[in-house]
Amino acid sequence: MNPSDPTPSPDTPETPPTAATADAPPVADPTPPTDAPAPEVVVEAAPTAPAMPSQPVPVVPPAPQPHDLSRIAQDLQIRKQQVEAVVGLLDEDNTVPFITRYRKERTGGLNEDMIRRIQDRVHSLRSLADRKQTILKSIAYQGRLTDGLVEAVLAAETPKRLEDLYLPYKPKKKSKATEAREKGLGPVSEAIFFRDPAVNDLDAVVAGLVDPDKWLLNADDVMSGIRDILADIVADQADVRGPLRNFIWDVGQIAATKIETLPEGKGKEFEPYFAFKELVRDIPPHRVLAINRGEKANVLRVHLDINRDTAREIAAYHLNVADHPHRDLILTVMVDALDRLVLPSLEREVRRELTERAQDHAVLVFAKNLRSLLLQPPLRGKRVLAVDPGIRTGCKLAVLDETGKLLEDAVVYPHGQKKNQAEARRKLEQLVRKYELSVVAIGNGTGCRETEQLVADLIADLENRRLNPTPTMVAPAPAEPAPTGPAAVVESHTAAPAPASAEAVVQTHTHTPTHSESSGTFTSDPIPTTSSLTLTTDVLSGPATVETTGAAAPDAATVTTAEVAAAAPPVPKAPEIILDGLPEAPADLAYVIVIEAGASDYSASPVAREEFPNLDATTRGTISIGRRLQDPLAELVKIDPQHIGVGLYQHDVKPKHLKESLEGVIGSCVNAVGVDLNTASVPLLRHVSGMNQLVARGVIEHRERHGAFTSREQLLQVAGLGDKRFTQAAGFLKLNDSPEPLDATWIHPESYPLARQILTELGLTPADLKDKAKLDELRGKLNDLNPAEVAARLNAGEPTVRDIFDALARPGRDPREDLPPPIFKTGVLKLEDITPGMELKGTVLNVVPFGAFVDIGLKESGLVHISQMANRYIKSPYDVVAVGDVVTVWVIEVKPGEKKISLTMIAPGQERRMPPPGGGGGRGNFQGGPPRGDRPPQQQGDRQGERERPPQGDRPPHNPRGDRPPQPPRGDRPGFTPRPQGPGGPRPGGPRPGFQPRPQQQSAGDAQGEAPKPAAPPPPPRKPMPPKPLPKLTTAKKSGKAPLNTFGELAAFFKPEEAPKPPEPPAAEEPKPDTPPAS
Repeated sequence: MNPSDPTPSPDTPETPPTAATADAPPVADPTPPTDAPAPEVVVEAAPTAPAMPSQPVPVVPPAPQPHDLSRIAQDLQIRKQQVEAVVGLLDEDNTVPFITRYRKERTGGLNEDMIRRIQDRVHSLRSLADRKQTILKSIAYQGRLTDGLVEAVLAAETPKRLEDLYLPYKPKKKSKATEAREKGLGPVSEAIFFRDPAVNDLDAVVAGLVDPDKWLLNADDVMSGIRDILADIVADQADVRGPLRNFIWDVGQIAATKIETLPEGKGKEFEPYFAFKELVRDIPPHRVLAINRGEKANVLRVHLDINRDTAREIAAYHLNVADHPHRDLILTVMVDALDRLVLPSLEREVRRELTERAQDHAVLVFAKNLRSLLLQPPLRGKRVLAVDPGIRTGCKLAVLDETGKLLEDAVVYPHGQKKNQAEARRKLEQLVRKYELSVVAIGNGTGCRETEQLVADLIADLENRRLNPTPTMVAPAPAEPAPTGPAAVVESHTAAPAPASAEAVVQTHTHTPTHSESSGTFTSDPIPTTSSLTLTTDVLSGPATVETTGAAAPDAATVTTAEVAAAAPPVPKAPEIILDGLPEAPADLAYVIVIEAGASDYSASPVAREEFPNLDATTRGTISIGRRLQDPLAELVKIDPQHIGVGLYQHDVKPKHLKESLEGVIGSCVNAVGVDLNTASVPLLRHVSGMNQLVARGVIEHRERHGAFTSREQLLQVAGLGDKRFTQAAGFLKLNDSPEPLDATWIHPESYPLARQILTELGLTPADLKDKAKLDELRGKLNDLNPAEVAARLNAGEPTVRDIFDALARPGRDPREDLPPPIFKTGVLKLEDITPGMELKGTVLNVVPFGAFVDIGLKESGLVHISQMANRYIKSPYDVVAVGDVVTVWVIEVKPGEKKISLTMIAPGQERRMPPPGGGGGRGNFQGGPPRGDRPPQQQGDRQGERERPPQGDRPPHNPRGDRPPQPPRGDRPGFTPRPQGPGGPRPGGPRPGFQPRPQQQSAGDAQGEAPKPAAPPPPPRKPMPPKPLPKLTTAKKSGKAPLNTFGELAAFFKPEEAPKPPEPPAAEEPKPDTPPAS
């Protein structure tokens, strides 16, 4: 070896020469001549083999294991075989909608929600297994893997437990503890914590660690570093973090206060949280998000409030420091670790989990509302006039035919500075009569209620003219001077183009129309000079000064500037609004308020630009509003779901998480309704089972290139759509005009032979599905068949046979048709028209955990609180209503100043009846059944006398039951039969079988209207229950050698021992009788 060569590392074995190197021929000297330029030599580094772990890495068993499947089945209350079947189908790359509809034999008929829950559980188990493998590999590379640690990691059932175990081995940020470890204090600190006898004489050990070179100048510096490391060790103990985490979740409180430096008047929306406290385990999700929003806005200061003394006792017990040789040091370090490391870390963790739960709940709320909105029934076979309200920019109009194709669009200005309601109503009437429109869709955006009033007035006017026709009189209109100010009223898409002018008064999409007051109409012909509106501007001077001169012709008005530089070209008129010759408006003309959330986002999206390349964004948004009424599902899938405002605090949720969750909801709705293969768009097709954006675009391109599809089998000709995708998607794609009638049904192509066989046995053919008479005959025959017998005879699955029966009985069925249609209105309500007790019909706009907001035709939506949704206990508003539902409500209270309306869905007379005052809960003192709760009456004195006593000072009257309102009776619950109560209250579990209640007798005084007799005195109060005795601890638990399992054992551990009682003297024995007692 050349002495100048670098010496190889002793750990790296020298590489022996290979056979190819030894047998290679000699190579000529590559050194070039000195006069030749030296060639550039590129030296490539040899590939480095990956470093091997210093310990073998255990293999984590793949998830889910059989015991995991058993636990899932137990939690979901289904059979283990069903869970195994679902996992197998999912692993075969089947989609959830396909499994739900076409694999019922294997899943046992599980619904989509249950299959998705199994999918989520399996995904969590596999993610946990992957994380275990990563952690074991990381610790093995550190060479710190032990059998106990491997066993603990493999047995971890939650991500929190797994991360607690990994915490001591996780790479740490630079801190005081890491600096102390760098100075060499790590081993002695670990020896102290783990009770190594070598450090029993700690003073001597510390004195020997003083090293000025490491900035350990004295024993205090050494002890400071040791304490930092010990605090870090305590904070990493999984056996300490777990119990403390449970303690915080059990008794911890989340507290919010107002920031002291908050300016006056700021943050009023967070005023309920200025002095707020609530248990962590009880706080609802919407309050968590509200508190987070207030903290982010620098209005609130939020923290967790816990009993730190109890937390220290829990930590001391689980650290088992009672007999530690360095007990005082460990206790001091423990307090520092809890206050500085553990509790702040757990507080962040708990708040993070609260936020994640709240966000998941917000996504769930959004998903439920979105599903209801997507599954609203379509409005088929009707033309629609879509109106996008606006104040400053005008109201955009769009006429759509039965398929959603744009026929005409315009802009009117009934509001704002260019207000001209008469011309706006005239344009609306023209469109309604010209295209015979019976439905007007009004977006619920800015100016909605003003536009609704305009449409309602038009409907009332047309109805009045229809019922009271008047002869039409034609008279020449007198000439009037033209206006001197702008009077822009109507824009029309059908107007001819013209050059732009400096100050357009009446604008269209391509030219500037002018309003002629002499005729009262709009015209697109050139304006004669005798009756014109001339605009001139001074292009040399500053802002133009507008003057009106009356020296011109009597029927003309001239607008000039101080110095006339040049005259603008004549401005053409707007298209004339002609009503003569148009058919009468339909008698059933009505309007609907449509949720327009997300329409502006759609109008500027690439999907809208591709669909309407020649229209502006406002027109696209107006078309979207109209199409949402014609087919909500087909239109709303074009919009990013997070832009549809039907959620609760959806802006506080991570957009990625929200979008991923809502994509599944959209896919579920699309596959539940089905898709017309020849009319569906790319945004709709991409949500079909087994398809994606690329395949959907390929289907559209194939349809444009080869024409409409005539059978489902033609899908196999689409590039990128193979047999697997065809199997997943074919059943959800329908063809109403296919030569194969089964292509219009929910029957999958793989079941066509079975369906034909069933029809043959019934004496029919698939072609009979298009014959109404034959279809009625088929339904009657299907009702007489037993699906189980047919399935056994044809060797098919019973669920498949039942689905085929349903599909043959109702071919082309849209599940949305079973839902109630939207509310069609002809008039508008005003806030002053609303009175308590009024009955109204409304549409649910949004559902939140505390109730539902209902559109009753006002600018302000009313709130139905959860307590007013039914006369029974309601756990969640989603059990009663959903977005888009049409409900009947009654007005409870109207607050005009606050613009709040309280509504109820409980019909008058059906409210839950409260216990009568002064009754005390006795038997027979009320009607309708016993009061809620089987509590004995309490001693409250004479309530009548209490009511007559005036209040003492400013103190409110005493409420012996606290702030809880009186409990409602149970007598009004559906299906509840009241019965008399005995002296001991109602019998738990209901009356005995065969028990006949004794009828109550009416006293003579009651029958004659006399004062009733005073109620019987209440029974004496019950004696307090004796305290529950503490459990007895074993000797091992008392000495700290065995763990404590409950809080009761923990309390018994810290309870001081009582002194033993002196033995009692034995009692004197009585003398025995001489004779035995008689038997």
